[in-house]
Amino acid sequence: MRQLLCSVLAGALTVLASCEKRHADTTGLVKLTNQVYAMIATGPTAGEGLGANSGFVVGRDAVLVVDGRYTPALANDLLRAIRSVTSAPIAYVVNTHYHPDHVWGNMVFKEQGAVIMACPGTREAITKYSPVYLEYYKERSKDSYEMLKDIKIAPPDTTVADGQEIDLGGIKVVLRCVGPAHTAGDCVVIVPKGKIIFMGGLLSNGYHLNLGDPGADFDNWVAALDRLDRMDISDVVPGQGTVCGREAFEIAKTYIVTLRRECEQDIRRMVPFEQAASSIVIPGAKAYLQSNILPFNVQAVYRRAIPGIVRPDFTYDMPADFQIADGGGDAKIGFIRWTVALKAGSLEIETRWNPTARREVIPQDIAEAVAQYVEAGKSEMDIEGSTRIDIGGEKAVASYGTWNYRLETMLPGGGTWTWAFVIRGGKLYSIRLATDVRFNHAAEEETMAYLKKVAATFRVTPRAS
Repeated sequence: MRQLLCSVLAGALTVLASCEKRHADTTGLVKLTNQVYAMIATGPTAGEGLGANSGFVVGRDAVLVVDGRYTPALANDLLRAIRSVTSAPIAYVVNTHYHPDHVWGNMVFKEQGAVIMACPGTREAITKYSPVYLEYYKERSKDSYEMLKDIKIAPPDTTVADGQEIDLGGIKVVLRCVGPAHTAGDCVVIVPKGKIIFMGGLLSNGYHLNLGDPGADFDNWVAALDRLDRMDISDVVPGQGTVCGREAFEIAKTYIVTLRRECEQDIRRMVPFEQAASSIVIPGAKAYLQSNILPFNVQAVYRRAIPGIVRPDFTYDMPADFQIADGGGDAKIGFIRWTVALKAGSLEIETRWNPTARREVIPQDIAEAVAQYVEAGKSEMDIEGSTRIDIGGEKAVASYGTWNYRLETMLPGGGTWTWAFVIRGGKLYSIRLATDVRFNHAAEEETMAYLKKVAATFRVTPRAS
């Protein structure tokens, strides 16, 4: 079925594989009109700004910059480009959203006296997430961190009102707040005089869109693109990739709609996330840059769609730091897996359910489930014994032991597990708890005790038929 769907879509979307060739393959400083310029990233690497574009609008009295770029070095490149065109003061920087590749160069323009502006939500997100991103680079990407270590975060000074106009002297700019879409605080910058729009992360040309932000709203994203598509626009400056035309709106909508449809079908079929991430095809997107974003997008859609599709009839008092990592099926037969990342490892709670006519669970049931899990998965599990643990006020039959990844996977990790079964209202619920704390015995005991406390809050909440 998937092959047939992709074949049909591929024919329909041949013209949508990439934007129409406007300023074909032109990177660096691109002159759109005598007053409007785009700064098109040369590529997707960190040194090239992760592919993120920026630009500026030149008025008689002032300059407005669209996005501050990723690093101080890249921001200074943009500053030099501006000064090659005009000596007018740089009065404004508009951040289209909070992602680091668009805002971490703000400091360079702040030093020039610019007022930094953004739609509601962006300032808060920059302040909240920038330290997290910087810590990630420090721990995981030393080369990138060398370019970023001297950054001084410069969040927006003022909040944009939707439809706000800025007169730069002889040319006006219109700012529209369209989020939540790509992020909670998306802003697009429109130059009516040149029929030009700077789109930020709402669309890309030859790059994968990024659907993974916590503040994203897929339905509103598509609706925003529909509204923008009805405007009188000629040149579109995408968040990544070269300048193109209005066909970009349809490309972005098709990407989002197709990915969601494919993911939702796989969730219903109980296709595990990892399998879906390696098999889902977006027609026309095979050659897009930053292909590592596609699995990230699949997981984002899975995470959002699973609860509404599987409709679980149970709840936990789940801590806020646990996130849905996988799931599938429906209210009758299905599963959900929650995980939380630790500095060294992770914790996991997985619950499966299916109808049963049985009234009692025995340890052998769990032993058979463990054997099936090991056969189908990437890990080895040793059963060390049986016990009973609290599952929603019931002392449920459980087994426990240790696990580690199989040698052929070349993956680090291992820890302890506890697996319990309970029968409620004609359903068998399988509750698997697992720690991955790199064989730190003290941490294993502490984290497993924590998981058991969460499991104890399990309760069935039957839905009305």
